[in-house]
Amino acid sequence: MEAPTPDQWTALLRCFILILCMAGAALMDHWQRRVPNDWWIRWGLAIGFLLLVEVVLLEADFALILGTLGILAWCSASVIGTPSVNDIQNGSKIDLFVAIWYLLGIVGAGMSLYLHGANALWSINLAVDAPMFHLTDLAAIEIAEKRGRLLLHLIGLIIGIGFIEIAWRARLLHGGADAKAMVVIALAIPWWIGIGPLGETTAVPPVISVLIWSALAFLILPFITIIRNLRMGHNGPLRMIWHAERWELNQIPGHHVWILSEIVETADGERKVRERMRPRRKRVNREDLAAHIEQLKDAGETSAWITKKHPFLVYVLPAIPLALIFGDPVATALHIWGM
Repeated sequence: MEAPTPDQWTALLRCFILILCMAGAALMDHWQRRVPNDWWIRWGLAIGFLLLVEVVLLEADFALILGTLGILAWCSASVIGTPSVNDIQNGSKIDLFVAIWYLLGIVGAGMSLYLHGANALWSINLAVDAPMFHLTDLAAIEIAEKRGRLLLHLIGLIIGIGFIEIAWRARLLHGGADAKAMVVIALAIPWWIGIGPLGETTAVPPVISVLIWSALAFLILPFITIIRNLRMGHNGPLRMIWHAERWELNQIPGHHVWILSEIVETADGERKVRERMRPRRKRVNREDLAAHIEQLKDAGETSAWITKKHPFLVYVLPAIPLALIFGDPVATALHIWGM
């Protein structure tokens, strides 16, 4: 087995920093249900710097380096916002700096496509000829091919970050911390490390594979919930025991839960308890939760069905080493099944 190259060591260091970052974020998400913006800025700076170092070690030219800076500028919008013309006119130096940062990134992206686009297309068999074959120096041809592949890697990173942006705006990622975490993961694992995982990988960006691993962890929850309910003697109704638990009302305050039992008034004026399958979409504070509990107590109830607010980052944390070790779960499963 060959020793890791300097760029691979840089990638491994970035992954180690990512796990430390996500471990702290998962703890805060579990106990406080929030992760401060400063947390992502500090760790993101280290990860972004190491990404830039790896790009340089991969013999990127000035255009690819500028393009990478542009991607980092795009990612910075999740923590510092996007520059506005009004703020620039009012003398905001930060907005002016970020605007210039964006502009340089766009120029770098355009230059990269112009200089390396044809070579990149050849490397994925979408072109029969490439400018690098008109070079006479073998070393120059190897560098041109390497830069074409690096351009494809950066395009894959852009696709991954764009997917996160769409998922956040479509409310598939509910919290701002969840989206910021996925952006940091995308920068830390922008492409599959050259050492390679034990499993299979595809052109799918690693950040999407991490999301899939996280979703697989969520699929275990219904079985755990059913077992817990059966152990507590709650064997029905079937539509509730796979996703909710029945707690004593006095046990609920202080926990991050949604109450699914609620008082409803029937058409003949009778008040009765009904269980919802899903919690209401509105945000519930401590006062609302206490009022809800009092309503149930006034109706003579001593317990209620609740569903826990599962912190997403707690499931993302183990998904990172799973992706690094076993690769893309879908590709690995298809390979095992011989497909």
